[in-house]
Amino acid sequence: MALKKLFFPLGMLAMLLVPVACTEEATPLGIDLQDPFTLYDGTRDTAYVTACTIYDDSMWTAGYDHCIFGDCSSEQFGKVQAVTYSQIAVAGSNGINLSDEVVIDSVVMTLVVDTLYPSVPDSTPVRLHIVINQLAETLLDTAYHVNYASQRLQESNVCFFDDEVTFIADSLNLRMHESIYPVLKQSCSSADFLQIVKGFSLRLAENSNKMVTVDFSASETRLTLFYHTENADSLRYVFTINSETGHSMHFVHDYSGTPIERIASHPKDSLEGGNRLYLEPLGGTRVRLNMQPFLNSFRQQHPWAVIHHAELLLPVAPEADEQRPVRILANKREDDGTMTMVTDANVVSNPYTYTGFDGYYHKDGNYYRMRITRHLQELLRTGRDYGTELYLDARRSSAFRTVLNGTETENPVRVVFIYSEKDTD
Repeated sequence: MALKKLFFPLGMLAMLLVPVACTEEATPLGIDLQDPFTLYDGTRDTAYVTACTIYDDSMWTAGYDHCIFGDCSSEQFGKVQAVTYSQIAVAGSNGINLSDEVVIDSVVMTLVVDTLYPSVPDSTPVRLHIVINQLAETLLDTAYHVNYASQRLQESNVCFFDDEVTFIADSLNLRMHESIYPVLKQSCSSADFLQIVKGFSLRLAENSNKMVTVDFSASETRLTLFYHTENADSLRYVFTINSETGHSMHFVHDYSGTPIERIASHPKDSLEGGNRLYLEPLGGTRVRLNMQPFLNSFRQQHPWAVIHHAELLLPVAPEADEQRPVRILANKREDDGTMTMVTDANVVSNPYTYTGFDGYYHKDGNYYRMRITRHLQELLRTGRDYGTELYLDARRSSAFRTVLNGTETENPVRVVFIYSEKDTD
């Protein structure tokens, strides 16, 4: 954003400043630019935790507007493949009537692209080999069924698209193969159309080492049929493939030869986190923290302590990908096994205006910084930590992953906090 310079005669500037100086009240403007540890009096301390990497299984992928497809690989996480499934629907509930006199000229699928992995500078051309097939079974209605990342839908032998395209910015425009013409040329009800057409799968060709996230909430994401009749030219019909239709995703991981290989064969086990902790999206891995030993010790020594500020620091390991995930989030496990977000979480905070204390990456310190003041106070009040679990934001639609230092390294995962203690004398 360009900054404009304002010039005033010195006399006028002085006149403007006098009344302001007399009436101005204190405001919170700029307070988020201060390190919060400078705002509190009390004793500064550090809580060290134990941690492990766990398998992020049973991920529900149906009903999300941002969907990912492609594949990528690394030494730390092996290979992951992602396929997106989508319905094709007619607009409204009155069905479709493409009679025999309709002659199809072309069909174009427009996909609004939200993110590429690995990311590239703006306006950089990227070659993508995209494959789109018709589904052989109907995409399940997400109102009555649950689609998990492990579920794979069968595809027919009808290929709608299989070609290389160049992506530069914003969206992809894909001219479908003529095999889609008889699939779309129907005269039937809206419900019957879903059953006949079934939908499509969206993937990249094998070993592309790229991932593409599509924004299905965008109105520009659509499937357009261009046609003419004997009496009229340049006609079009727009099919719905955006947020008004169903979507789901299928993820496959191969951890062979990686530090987390054992998790694939023993998904209910955990990987001890003294040295490294692994956070991978797309049904990959999460991290579970255990603060119970600290709680036991601190409560015994400081039974009347009040937490003024607490941050969870998550240092990034040297071998982690240079392209960092935007944010790490945290859930707390309740005594009945349910998971809820930690009390301090600000899920609507903006990564471009963040303070640095809401789970976003802090470049200067090379760590993620998460405010957990209320969460820590609650744990100290109850004396029980049933598990605090870390996972990547947008873990269903983004391929960015990271490796954290473990709990026994020189620069470990830890909680830094300020507290004061009630005088009981």
